[in-house]
Amino acid sequence: MNAVTILILHLMFLASYALTTQLLMKQQCGENSVSGGVKKRIEKTHQLLPENILVAYTSNTCHDLEDMEKVTEAIKNGVNVLIWVFIAFEVIEGHVNRTCSCCALRPQEESSDCNRPRVRMKFNLDVQKYKIYRNYLTAMGYKHVKHLVAFGGWNGPHLPEGFTAKELYDAFQSYNTQDEEFQHLFDGIDWDLEGHDNIKSPTNIFTVECLNQMGEFSALAKSDGYIVSMAPPESYLDITSRKFSRLLNLTYSDPWHQDFQYHGSNAYGYLLAKWNDVFDFVFLQFYESYSHAAYQIYHVGQDPTAFLVDYVHFLSSQGEGLFVNFENDPLVGLKNQFVPLSLTKLVFGFANGWAKNHNLGEKTVFFDKHSIQGAYDILAVTCQKPRGLGFWVVEEEGAHGIVYAKDLHSILLDIKEDGLSEK
Repeated sequence: MNAVTILILHLMFLASYALTTQLLMKQQCGENSVSGGVKKRIEKTHQLLPENILVAYTSNTCHDLEDMEKVTEAIKNGVNVLIWVFIAFEVIEGHVNRTCSCCALRPQEESSDCNRPRVRMKFNLDVQKYKIYRNYLTAMGYKHVKHLVAFGGWNGPHLPEGFTAKELYDAFQSYNTQDEEFQHLFDGIDWDLEGHDNIKSPTNIFTVECLNQMGEFSALAKSDGYIVSMAPPESYLDITSRKFSRLLNLTYSDPWHQDFQYHGSNAYGYLLAKWNDVFDFVFLQFYESYSHAAYQIYHVGQDPTAFLVDYVHFLSSQGEGLFVNFENDPLVGLKNQFVPLSLTKLVFGFANGWAKNHNLGEKTVFFDKHSIQGAYDILAVTCQKPRGLGFWVVEEEGAHGIVYAKDLHSILLDIKEDGLSEK
């Protein structure tokens, strides 16, 4: 055999070996990374979600169908879970109190007013054009993309007081099933309730009622087959701390930007402690302002790849979860306990090109494609990769030359297990 033939055979052997190793690794990860009740739960949700998910948020409201280019491009580039922001509840005038006034005045008489809904949905979305756009995506071969709608946002409202979770859920269901053409407008919900710029705002604390509304609403949605997710800023679900507080105007103990007073302390841990099985994935916002991620990378000088790997290794070392001292707040009525945060739920949440804006400085951490790829390569070998990747926000795609949907999709393709790239 001449040298060329030997080289070709050698390359064929290496390709075959790599493929065999990859298949064995996938088989091993499939056997070892998901077990027991978690495996059952994941199999059930696979009817709705692929194994690897690429999540993106959009603020587009479908008012101009000629302005959907970035959304469409993100989906073409691989986004398979699109979250539309933000929907909210609106109290119907005259229905403020828990007790219907007409029944309170005439308890022995029946009144049709008592059966009227007291709350409805408020969303700056053109529903008719949204349906046209969804049909357009289906015609293009993207029917598989899941569409969720998010509650909250920074400076956004929390849930209204004095309403049961069932009342709120019924209002959502009425909105979501308003059209005969669509079984439902959205395939699920996402909780993104956060704090407020005004340090004294009432939404800089989660009431126990609000947390319970969120959890009970989620359980109702899940029982009806909806996808349910949450998007806590890093401090709202902090695997490095056992502290618990419902306050969202706290400072970190790190000697770095302690003038920033808008961190939380595991408030979303309450939801996972009580309704863990209800949530399909957790989109963790590493891009929270002055986050631990930003501190470690920008101040300490840690390599971004190493940060992501260390984060997962630390989470795994704790049994894929965190221990939370809920007894710090007697009002929540929970014992100090371990809160599961399975890798089969975890989605790395990143900021796309806007994080590179010069005026932000060290405020928002940016992870480039190569850093994320490096972490994924390491974590895939040890069967510790998260459920997926995601970013905020579609409308900033292309900023500073960053097209995150394409970048993150290419990373997921390298460890493809479920035909993520297929339409």
